[in-house]
Formats: sequence, C-alpha cells, structure tokens
Amino acid sequence: MSAKQLTARVIVLSAILVMVVDTIYMNLNGLYDGNHAKCIIFKSMPKWSFYLLENVAELFIVVILGVMIGVIAEQYFRKIKRFYPKNQLLAFAYGSILPVCSCGVVPLIDSMKRRTSLKVIITFVCAAPLLDPYIIFLSYTVLGIKYVIIRIISSFLLSFAAGWIVELLVKRLKWDNWTDNGTCARQCDFVADRDPFVKTMKITRKLLPYILFAGLLSFGFAMFDTKELLHQFNLNAEPLSAMIMTAFGVPIYMCHGADVIFLKPFLQYTDMSIGSAMAFSLSSSAICISSIVMLSKFLGKRVAGLLTAVICVLIILLSILINWIV
Repeated sequence: MSAKQLTARVIVLSAILVMVVDTIYMNLNGLYDGNHAKCIIFKSMPKWSFYLLENVAELFIVVILGVMIGVIAEQYFRKIKRFYPKNQLLAFAYGSILPVCSCGVVPLIDSMKRRTSLKVIITFVCAAPLLDPYIIFLSYTVLGIKYVIIRIISSFLLSFAAGWIVELLVKRLKWDNWTDNGTCARQCDFVADRDPFVKTMKITRKLLPYILFAGLLSFGFAMFDTKELLHQFNLNAEPLSAMIMTAFGVPIYMCHGADVIFLKPFLQYTDMSIGSAMAFSLSSSAICISSIVMLSKFLGKRVAGLLTAVICVLIILLSILINWIV
C-alpha cells in the first residue's frame, strides 16, 4: 500500500469514526442544533471557536462521507445500472431511505447526471435530507403522527414539483449545457484511480474552496444566532409567517431531524401554525447555505440558484395549502 493510499484511508476512516461517535454522543445526550449547553466541547472552548469547528470541520467531514458514498455508488451502479432511479417515484423512494443530509447527498449528483434526467436528480437531492427512517421515528415521538403524515406528503410534493419545474425551466431557458457549466464533470467524473479512498480525497480536494466558503458563511449565521430572532415575530400571521420561517430556515443548517427538536417548543408554547412549522422543516432540511454552494459546483450556479428559488416558492405555497386544509 502506497503512502497516498494509506493517507486517504486514514482521513476517510477517521471522518467515519468521528461522525459515528458524534452521532451516538448527540443522541445519548439530547444534543441538537440550538441545544449546546450540555456539550462538553462547547463548555470547554470559546463560543466562536466552537461554531467555527462545528460549521467548517463538520461540513468537511460530511462532504467526505458524501463523496465516499457517491464513489462507492458509482462503482457499484456501473455494474448494475438498472438500479439507478429512472423516474421521480423511484428517486423519492431511494432518497427517503438514505440517511444523509443536504450537503452529504450533493456529491452523489456527480455519479447520477450521466445516467438520468435532471428532474430525477432534483427529486433525489430534495428527498434524501427530508426523510429517512430515523427522522420519521423522531418526528413521531416528538411531534406526533399528524406532523409525520404532513411531512411525508409535503416532502413528496416538494421533491416531485421541484424536479419537474426546474427541468422544465432549464429547457425553456435553453440551458442545454448545464452538466458542464460550473460542475465537476470535467474535473471529477473520471478521476483516474480505482481506489475509492484515494478517489474520494481527490474529489474532496477539488471541493475545498466551496467547503471553506460554505462553512464560513454558516459560521457567520451561527454567530449571529438567527434563531433568537424568530421570537420577535408574530408566528400566526399567514402567509407572512411562512415567508419568515422559510427565510430563516434556508441559512440555518439543520440535519438528521434537528429541525423537529427545534420546533417542539414553538408548536407547544407559541401560536405557530403547522404550515409555518412545516415551512421551517422543509427549508432548513431540503436546502441550506452550505448545500447551495455545493450545488453550484455540481449543477452550475444558474441551476443551483433556480433550484433554490423554486424550492422557496414551493415551500411557501405548501405552507399556505397546509394551513388551509388542516
């Protein structure tokens, strides 16, 4: 084994170990976004350094894991191509059982874009961070069956509609070269290395500028503590409330059901509607500042910007519809 292979293995396996330990520690101690008081690391270091570590280092680890999954999936599905999702229904089903966040799922785009349509890719990218068995279980135990049903239906409608609308607009705008515009297609697709660990690190190095920019941007929002501002607004004034929750949800990095924990006191002790709550869950999970930056690398800046705008509009419309029906 060469030094390059050994180094790649150490970095990737260390990232996996850190993520596993962190996930176990967070679940055992009830630590989620916005609840750092019981965290040993948070108590032992300055606030700014903790948020820098959380937003930059954690994003780096998440991206490594996402790229690794993408590399393995690409190698596997090259042999069994029929298992790639060929339509939006399969894309939603696949995404709903994959336990990755919005940043972790983005690198998977690279192995999909040569084998399926844009709407299928968008559906998969939206569905993966919104649903998985753990999130459904957590949602049921914390917020109840009503929230679970609405979340599943809303996730399906958002993922399906976003994929269909974005592909339609891309065709209407004649962005036929979106697969080459600002993506990794020419740099990352065919990295000449059979070792999945080495290939993972090569692709990750090309993403480093985006990881740093996205992490520092998220760090800025964390230091500003945008969550506290939510208490200053009337959370029952629709559709203004849905717009506010969507606007706050996009920059706030929430993954693995953290939005569910965050919403519990708002639904219990404020006049927040279920539609506004769902707007926050969808916007903070389906897409965030970090994933937008990553999407610009894999889909191109134009498509990433278009997708972000479409998702925000759809979330607000879904929130209004939920409040009208429920």
